[in-house]
Amino acid sequence: MYAQEKVADEPLVLLAYNCKIVGESSQGEAVDEAMDSHALDMYKILMEADKLRLDILKCMIDILTPLQAVELLVALKKLPLCLHEWSKRRDIQMGITKLLNTQISSTSGPPEPEP
Repeated sequence: MYAQEKVADEPLVLLAYNCKIVGESSQGEAVDEAMDSHALDMYKILMEADKLRLDILKCMIDILTPLQAVELLVALKKLPLCLHEWSKRRDIQMGITKLLNTQISSTSGPPEPEP
C-alpha cells in the first residue's frame, strides 16, 4: 500500500466500519476531517503528476524539430478525442447505452437507428 493510500484509507475504513446503518454517521466531524485530508492528499498527488507530465512534454519538445513538435502536440490532442468517439460507438454496438438508458450524441455522425 502506498503511503498516500495509507494516510487517507485507514481513517475512512475505520469510520465506515463503525457505522451501523448505511448512510448513518454519528461521527460527522471525523468523517469531514478524514475526507478533507484525503482530498488534500489527492490534490497534491495530482499536482505532482501534472508537473511531471509537463516536464516530460517540455523535454520531448526540446528534442524534436519544430515540425515534429507540432505533429506531436496535434496527435496528443487528437488521441483522447478519437478514443472517446471510438468508445461511444463501441458502447452503442454492444448495447451498453440501452442498458444505461442514455442518449449519447456523437460528433462523428448521426446517431444509429434503434432496431
